[in-house]
Amino acid sequence: MRPDLPPAIAEALARCERPSLVFDLAQIDANLAAIARAARGAEVTALFAAKSFPHPAVRALAAAHLAGFDAASPAEVREVGDAAARAGGAAVLSIADPSGRAAAAAAGWRGRLIVSCETAGQVAAAPAGAEIAIRISASLAGRDPAIGAVQDGSGHRRSRFGLDVDPERLRGAIRELAHAAGPRPVGLHIHHGAVAATTDERFAATARDACAAAADAGVAPRFLNLGGAWHAIPDLAGALTRVRAALPLPVELIIEPGRRIADAAGFACGRIAAARELDDRALRVLELSRSCHLRWSQPELVAPPPRTGAGRRVLFVGPTCYEDDVLGEWTTEPARFTAGGRAVLRHITGYAVAWNAGFAGIAPADVVMVE
Repeated sequence: MRPDLPPAIAEALARCERPSLVFDLAQIDANLAAIARAARGAEVTALFAAKSFPHPAVRALAAAHLAGFDAASPAEVREVGDAAARAGGAAVLSIADPSGRAAAAAAGWRGRLIVSCETAGQVAAAPAGAEIAIRISASLAGRDPAIGAVQDGSGHRRSRFGLDVDPERLRGAIRELAHAAGPRPVGLHIHHGAVAATTDERFAATARDACAAAADAGVAPRFLNLGGAWHAIPDLAGALTRVRAALPLPVELIIEPGRRIADAAGFACGRIAAARELDDRALRVLELSRSCHLRWSQPELVAPPPRTGAGRRVLFVGPTCYEDDVLGEWTTEPARFTAGGRAVLRHITGYAVAWNAGFAGIAPADVVMVE
């Protein structure tokens, strides 16, 4: 529980009277710059996953640093289009939306357009100038369970993250979609699921398996999009270099970092609505809600270490009636957290902004960007 805060962030948090998500734009800018350097050093194309931080200030920084965007809805296409236009460049746009609506909205995109597809029908509906990415679940390599598996009209078993078929049938699925693409460039788009990798070997193994599956189908992919889930990799530059070296053929490597962009930049603040003492721990009820305000974040309490003999387990919960609205439990000094005071948390991601919502009289959190 590190107590230190950047001065500008500490000042912004001290002014918060309502539940608030507070982000350090200078740190976000530094994170994007580091991602861009790592990608250039390994000859990797880095895209900003628009859903990971839906805020115009962040989109503007991403447009300045990265090669383009990943979008999944018509609204995201419009938003990243505005950011790309302001940056003055013809950015790359990758679309992953099985409904086809986002691809239709991107039909006039002035830069490079890539559309991820899972069926021949989706390939046919893609804009004429689009490159085609055959979307495959990482479970093809046995590393993730299929999620939300369904049977499509062609008999292929698909997860909601791409084709997830038996290995012997995967070859036919890739061949079918590549044939439907005709003369358009064809690549692969892999989804790794919600759990972050902690070593680059997971990405390297998936890259090798995907390229091998394509080779078995007689398809030479022009590019391989390994998606997101890079936030737990400590050395991104080294990881990308090693993944690049593991590829069995010359292919453009694309990544879409999400949570990594907000690393060390996101904080949350909420008033303490109630302070109670339980038999085995102290309880603090915050106006800040884990379920409404802090989705896809692993918050950590900002507080100094407890003095010898003064520490006690304190459970911090949100204000809703939802039983899982728990922010966390930490050993600290309960007297530091009294009713009416504030609690501050760190490690808040941009996804908290995306999911930020109200419930049963609880309003969405304020979003504050500190320059």
